[in-house]
Amino acid sequence: MFCNSCGAQVAPGSAFCSQCGKPFPAAQQPGVSLDKAGPAPMERPGELGEFDVPPGVAGWSWGAFLLNWIWAIGNRTWIGLLAIIPYIGLIVAIWLGFKGREMAWRARTWDSVDHFNRVQKRWSYWAIGLVLGSLVLGIVAAIVAPGAVSDDEDYRAANGMVQEDDVFADTAGAGARIERGTIDSSAGSLPTRLPTSAGMLERRQDRDGQRYMTLSGTPLFDGEDAQWQFPVRSFSLSNGREAVLMASSGGRGNSCETLFFFLLVDGDKVRNTPLFGTCAPQGSYRQRGDLIALELPKMGGNSQIVLRDGEVIEDGRTITLDNLNDPAK
Repeated sequence: MFCNSCGAQVAPGSAFCSQCGKPFPAAQQPGVSLDKAGPAPMERPGELGEFDVPPGVAGWSWGAFLLNWIWAIGNRTWIGLLAIIPYIGLIVAIWLGFKGREMAWRARTWDSVDHFNRVQKRWSYWAIGLVLGSLVLGIVAAIVAPGAVSDDEDYRAANGMVQEDDVFADTAGAGARIERGTIDSSAGSLPTRLPTSAGMLERRQDRDGQRYMTLSGTPLFDGEDAQWQFPVRSFSLSNGREAVLMASSGGRGNSCETLFFFLLVDGDKVRNTPLFGTCAPQGSYRQRGDLIALELPKMGGNSQIVLRDGEVIEDGRTITLDNLNDPAK
C-alpha cells in the first residue's frame, strides 16, 4: 500500500504515512469484506455430532460378545438385555460384538477416545479371563471327577450298596437285555386280578366292605395287613415261575404310605417275602433273567432292593422274615 500524498510505501493497515505523517482516508484502510465468508472454525476433538462415532471407537468387542447382558448393564446399552432371551441370545451376543462399542460410545459421556478404549479393554480382559477360568475349572473337574466317583463307589460298597453292573454281573441270562420300567402303587389302573401258575390272584371285598387277596378263591392272608394288600406288577422268571410285586398301603397312616413284598409262585406253591420299602409309592425296576432290582426314593437319595434267589436284599442287607415284617401277620 502507498501513501496518496508522498507516494511512500507503508505497511498495510497503517492509519498514518510513516514519511509525511498524513492520515490515510478510511477507504484506503483494509476492512473485512462482507461478501466473503470467513475462515471455517477449526474442528476440535469431541465436537462431533450426536450420532457420529470418532475414529478408534468402532470394532469388535470381546466384552460385549462374551458378557453380553452384563456388559449391556454396565455400559447402559439396554437393548443388549435381549441376550437373556433363549434362542435369540446368541444372535444378540454376536450383534453386540460387532456393534456394542459404537452403542456404548453414544450411550455415555466419555472424557476421550482413549478413556473409552481403556474401559472397553478392561471389559474384554474380564470376559476372556472368565471364559479361560471356566475352561480350566472344567478340565480340573474332568480330571477330579473319576476319583470322586471311585470314592463314591467305595463308600457304597462299604455300606453294602450295590451298583447296576454288580447286581447283574453273575446272574443267569447275563447276556440278556435288561428290562426297565416304573412302578406306582398309587396309580388308578393297577390290576385287580392276575393269572398265575398257582391260580387266579384276585382282590375281593366281603359283605362288611373288607377287602382281601384270594388265590383261586381262597383268601391268601387273614392278618390285619391283608385288607390293604393288592398286586402291582408280575415278573416272569425261568422255568415258569413268577414273582408278583405286591403293595400294602393304607393301614399305616400318613407317615408311611406304602410298603412292598413279593409273592413267589412256583407251580402250585406260593410263598411271600418280608415287607420292604421306603414308604414311597413310586419307584423304578430293572430285570435281567431271574434277578429283579427295585429303586425307591428315600430321604437323601434312593434305596435299592434286589430279589435274588428268593431273598430280598435292601441296600446290601438281606432282610429276614419275622413277625414285624411278615405280610401274612
